[in-house]
Amino acid sequence: MATETPQVHTTESHKLVSFTDAAMSAVTGEMVSTIAETGVKMAEMADDLLQPETVSLLKALPEVAENLERTLMEVKRMEETGVLKSLMQLADMVAAMKGAMTGPMVTDMVEKAIKGAELADSFVQLGALDLVDGMLTAFHHAQEETKDKAPLSSMQLMKAVTQKETREGMTLMISFLQNLPKQLNK
Repeated sequence: MATETPQVHTTESHKLVSFTDAAMSAVTGEMVSTIAETGVKMAEMADDLLQPETVSLLKALPEVAENLERTLMEVKRMEETGVLKSLMQLADMVAAMKGAMTGPMVTDMVEKAIKGAELADSFVQLGALDLVDGMLTAFHHAQEETKDKAPLSSMQLMKAVTQKETREGMTLMISFLQNLPKQLNK
C-alpha cells in the first residue's frame, strides 16, 4: 500500500483549486440564474409528481395499461379515418350555435315545441292514429289486390263507381279536398 507524500497531496490540491477557479471564472450571472430557474422548476415538478393523486395514478397505471392502450389505438383509428376531426367540427358547431342562441330564440323554439305537442295531442284525441292505421291497412290491401293485375278499363271504372263502398270513399275524399283549403288558410 502506497502512502501519499505531502508533495503529492499539495499537487492534487493545487489541481483541484485550479479547476474550481477555472469553473468559477467561466460561469456568468446569467448561467447561474438559468441554473437556479431550472432547479426551481425541477423541484416544482418533483413536488407535483409526489402528490397523493399522482402517486395513486402511477400505482394504478399497470392495472389499466391494456385498456388505455386499446383506447389510444381506437382514438388513433378515429383520427386516421377522419372521424375525430368530424366530431371536433361538430362540437365546434354546437358550441357556436349555443353561443349564438338568444333568449327570444329559445323562447320561440319552446313555443313551437309546445304547439307541436298540442297538435300531436289533438291528432290523438281525434283518433288520427286509428285513422292512419286504417288508411295504411286499406292501402296495403289495395296493393295486394292489384298486384299482377292490369289497370281497370273505362267500363270497369264506371261499374266500380256504382258500388256503394267506392262512392263512400270518393265522397270522403271530395269532402276532404273541399275542407282542406279552409283549414290551410286559417
